[in-house]
Amino acid sequence: MASDLSNILEDEDSGPTLYFVDSSKCKIPYVDPFDAAATAIYKPLVFESCSNDTGLVTPIYNEAIKHYVLHINETLASQILNSSNIEYNCYYQEVVRNAKKDGYDVKEAKYFSQDFVVPRHVQGLVSTCHRLGNASHILQADAFTLIQYAEPSSKNQSSQDPSRRKPSVIMFGIDNLSRINLRRTMPKVYNFLTRKGWYEMQGYNKIGDNTFPNLMAILTGHSLDSAKDNICDFKKRGCMDKYPFVWNLFREAGYLTALAEDEPSISTFNYVKPGFVEQPTDYYQRPSQKAFETLLPQWKCPECTMKYCIGRRITSSYIYDFGSEFVRRYVDERPIWGLFWTNSFSHDNYRMPSKMEDFVLQYLLDFEADGVYEQSIVIFLSDHGNRYGQLLDLPSGFLENRLPTMFIYLPPWFRAHYPEYTRALQQNKRRLTSNYDLYNTLVHLIELGNPEKTPRWPRASSCPKCHSLFEVADEERSCEDAGIPEHYCTCVPFKTVSAKWTERIAPLVIRNINGYLEERNLTGICANLTLHYIHRTEMKIDLDKNYHEESPFVEVAVYRTKFKVKQGSADFEATVSFNNATETVEVEMPSISRVSSYEKTAKCVENKIDRLYCICLSSL
Repeated sequence: MASDLSNILEDEDSGPTLYFVDSSKCKIPYVDPFDAAATAIYKPLVFESCSNDTGLVTPIYNEAIKHYVLHINETLASQILNSSNIEYNCYYQEVVRNAKKDGYDVKEAKYFSQDFVVPRHVQGLVSTCHRLGNASHILQADAFTLIQYAEPSSKNQSSQDPSRRKPSVIMFGIDNLSRINLRRTMPKVYNFLTRKGWYEMQGYNKIGDNTFPNLMAILTGHSLDSAKDNICDFKKRGCMDKYPFVWNLFREAGYLTALAEDEPSISTFNYVKPGFVEQPTDYYQRPSQKAFETLLPQWKCPECTMKYCIGRRITSSYIYDFGSEFVRRYVDERPIWGLFWTNSFSHDNYRMPSKMEDFVLQYLLDFEADGVYEQSIVIFLSDHGNRYGQLLDLPSGFLENRLPTMFIYLPPWFRAHYPEYTRALQQNKRRLTSNYDLYNTLVHLIELGNPEKTPRWPRASSCPKCHSLFEVADEERSCEDAGIPEHYCTCVPFKTVSAKWTERIAPLVIRNINGYLEERNLTGICANLTLHYIHRTEMKIDLDKNYHEESPFVEVAVYRTKFKVKQGSADFEATVSFNNATETVEVEMPSISRVSSYEKTAKCVENKIDRLYCICLSSL
């Protein structure tokens, strides 16, 4: 927690405060990203470029004919060949989606000449130039996703009448980035996001452990259990196509839609899941991304666990370029919705965003140059903060994990025409909010200009009390009201307890984990877990109690315990109800968090929850 007024949060209405949210039902403490404990472990990283090479082939969009043309830099070709007399050829291979294997196919090579007009059906391609007569002497290979022009229908024509105007919605997501770590690692980006028109949801609290449940709540309004029980099991092929994803609602309302995510092996809708049978959005980048990382060389920086470069470019640039092309093509013409999500530089290392600060900032500035902020609502978000590693060992680790980045930008025309929505968003900056509220906000935006008085689409199914962020949230809101499970709730403070008797809690949690593995018939491949040591145990302090007074002994209370097991040196954290008299704990299995990486120790199981708790015997 901040210790002096120079570092604490400034409330626009009432001056300094020590809390992001401060009410009788919710107190989320403010965290100084640069306090002594964080500064002691954090050192920023330096950006590295993938290549200094200029592009030999560049797809250029010709506005006059509304087609891409492939332009060859002939001067560069001569420089590479060290001669202007040596001839060369260039060809491209089209990448197409293969739905049967959640992958791609690459079509036969087609040679092209200068300023070749690309057919509109080509949405992804790999280009290669080689010396004439010697296909193995490659001058350069590159890859591109194209946003080919689609003729507008009467349904998606844009109107400049504010009462009928449909705002475009651009969602710019970075995995594993708390609002605290955003300020620490990307201060320039943070400063950009605090300019006029931007609103930071400072009480925005995640509702699930990892990416999938948090994005599902944002994009469908369902929890995983609700979606599975009421619609279908997402592990079954074809199920994902049946979910009421918000992009389907936007498309029904006349929007063009786009979806892109890097690191296909861990992408949100495909990791240990079958993904989509039908292409989910009008523009879908996954097949191209999978092809590019297979067909082009890769490179990892020394700090990287994921691909830093694919070919000549940074992995995430394929996603951001795809998004930039999408908004550039349509933002002035018709309403669009797009989600552009990156994992590659943030998923495994909390320091990596510092390496990419200027890189990300440049795309935000490019959006400005392209007029995006004049037309569109922009949402800059994350799914959660760090789930394991050094940040979780800080006193603020519980908050780092549970308070993801959430900024919303409203364009000038929207603020002018909907002042009541703007005021509500301003008030909600310091109120408790969740993923379900964001889902309701997206549905609210779809319905703007709808002459019907009643909403056409349902609000978040898994949170009856949640509402649009354009409606003022109750100041006395609780986590239960916002659909936030207790394990992820940051509203009620916890305090470290060092009494000897608290050492009985962690072994009981481990007993529950082992019981789960036994029920799942996994004891033959997963280790029986035993306690190595306890990091810390904290007791929940009710809001009507004085946090700074000595914690009284109580028979039943809620505790949060973090511990390490001997097998695989894995770390876990759990929020439990512990009965001191009966020496029993009450805890739901999915809410026991694995807070150390399980990528290498859980390969023997596929189920996402099983992977949290299984330490494969083969890995020991």
